[in-house]
Amino acid sequence: MPDKSSEAIGIIGSGPIGQGLATLWAQAGYMVQLGARSPESARRVSVPPSVRVVSFEEAARHKVVVLAVKHSAAQDVVDRLAPLLKRAMVFDVMNAAGMREGQIVSALPEGRTEGQWMAEMLPDSVVVRAFSHIQEELLVSRAGKNLGVWAVGYATDALEERPRIESLLEATGYVPVFVGTLAESSLLDPGGSVFPHLFTAGDLQHLAAVHRLPRMLERFNAGDMSEVLHDKVQWSFPYGPTLGVQETFIGKEAVVDHLRRVRDSGVRISDIRTELETPHGAVVHAEGVFPTAQGPIASEIVSVVTMKGGLIGEVREYWDTAAIKG
Repeated sequence: MPDKSSEAIGIIGSGPIGQGLATLWAQAGYMVQLGARSPESARRVSVPPSVRVVSFEEAARHKVVVLAVKHSAAQDVVDRLAPLLKRAMVFDVMNAAGMREGQIVSALPEGRTEGQWMAEMLPDSVVVRAFSHIQEELLVSRAGKNLGVWAVGYATDALEERPRIESLLEATGYVPVFVGTLAESSLLDPGGSVFPHLFTAGDLQHLAAVHRLPRMLERFNAGDMSEVLHDKVQWSFPYGPTLGVQETFIGKEAVVDHLRRVRDSGVRISDIRTELETPHGAVVHAEGVFPTAQGPIASEIVSVVTMKGGLIGEVREYWDTAAIKG
């Protein structure tokens, strides 16, 4: 665990997020160095007296470093400081935000998360995605209210470092909630279901479970979904009777047996994706391939999924029955 009395945290970027994190960690007893781009930027800083305002380079010379610059400048800053960041734990709190049809979206290439992008630039560092979903004007004020209520989502590929990461996050006054690996962290990015909102720890844990639905449902093709189903799961096929399929199966054993028979018949699913994620569930889209007398038929599958205790609790699944019947 980090030693508050001897280890400094370096923060690169003296904007509102950088100053806010410097304030929270300084109040928790950590030595903090806040890196400012220029003397002019340094003069605008408002932080506790214990926080030293230094250059970017000096802030980067620590075992724990936060990257909090404007995203448009991030690549140049990281390229310049990469040699200093080797073997450091690097918290990426930045956002590549854009607008599309009046909605906030990630400005990174589709399918690429911010965490993955940073890890590619810093392959010798421990990259942690965190604080991206908390608005700058709420960062300090909410941390000091209702201690143990508000959560910060984080993602990393360095699973062995989770205890150390969570110790640092807890020191800010937020409850750390692990949402997955960097590849699974799109919910923390602009356009994701968590961005830009505050959640209680319970709601954020539920949202993280919902975000993992595609990975859960991929188990169908392997023939066994028992580990991701709630004991009292209910799986319905409202259009099933038109194809001679029972409409509803209740209980884990009945659902697992039915899904295994469906899989053994040759049905396969792919391209699983979610929309309208909430702490309670999501709408799931997938491409299905169904065996018919005329050969395999492709059809979109749309499911409304409700979660219970982090597991799949209820599913209402719809397909194009006319296409499948041929």
